[in-house]
Amino acid sequence: MKDQSKVRDTAELPTSYVRHITIDFKKDRKFAAAVQGIFVLVVLLALGAALVLDVPAATSWGPAVTIPVTLAACLIYMAVHEVTHGIVLQLLTKVKPSYAVRFPFLTTGNHAFLTRRSAVLVALAPSVFWGIVLGLGLLTLPQDYLLSAYILLTLNFAGSAGDFLETYVVTRQQQDVLIKDDGKLIHVFIPETRN
Repeated sequence: MKDQSKVRDTAELPTSYVRHITIDFKKDRKFAAAVQGIFVLVVLLALGAALVLDVPAATSWGPAVTIPVTLAACLIYMAVHEVTHGIVLQLLTKVKPSYAVRFPFLTTGNHAFLTRRSAVLVALAPSVFWGIVLGLGLLTLPQDYLLSAYILLTLNFAGSAGDFLETYVVTRQQQDVLIKDDGKLIHVFIPETRN
């Protein structure tokens, strides 16, 4: 096994590496079901937590303002979530990310090859960063904004279901893998074993 300290993020696949597996979360039924299951579980946990924590649903805005504001905030959040992936990708690899709509998802991809550590950082960056920001918002925002902020916090974690699953898959690979997530497929490369 290659020394993990020598494996680095790279724009080019080392010649000693070969494709091990390719995963498509959207087309593989097992992974698609897992993403949907994680999403539903997070939403149910958030609903339960809202009841236990007595998250205020009252606002002086009324539904005619609250609903459009919350929907617009959710759309903006989804874009910002993907941009967060892209920023972390570019910081780690110096390779420009790509963005796409794969209905019903927005995706971020890159043609660089990431170590396990970097792949996990990229996958979890939006949920951790925006989870902290939105969590602090719940503690500091006026009551009129709390319901919208709580919905965004729920979307932050539920919408990261694919990111959580990718983290699970990546961390189950051997230490010296390289990961390429092009926004459509996740490719896992391992050092070629020579007999």
